[in-house]
Amino acid sequence: MIVPDVNLLIYAHNEHAPEHDAALVWWTGLPTGTEVVGLPWAVSTGFVRIISNPSAVRPPMTSLAAVDRVQSWLEYDHVTAIQPGATHLEYFRRNLTVPLGGPNRVSDAHIAALAMEYDAEVH
Repeated sequence: MIVPDVNLLIYAHNEHAPEHDAALVWWTGLPTGTEVVGLPWAVSTGFVRIISNPSAVRPPMTSLAAVDRVQSWLEYDHVTAIQPGATHLEYFRRNLTVPLGGPNRVSDAHIAALAMEYDAEVH
């Protein structure tokens, strides 16, 4: 299973991002491929929040268009929303003790904990 980070989704959908071309190739191959993609709700809601923010993306999507985009991803058989399980808090706590740095430490620790629970790889 692959767990995408919100930044890659933003880059793939923001043609003005310097990383757009590489991220777009990466992302368009995933939903149309066969490898299982697990979408954490934190990533899905982060995508909607950022891609619809005119301070972050020009031109922004509307919030509803962004939600529709997430819904379109979840319509693929091998793309699924993933939830924290019984061991999530243990992994999350452990990840917070590792120096991840930067303001996204908590979100990154959460996404990494989900990946650990699902034996997945964060992209």
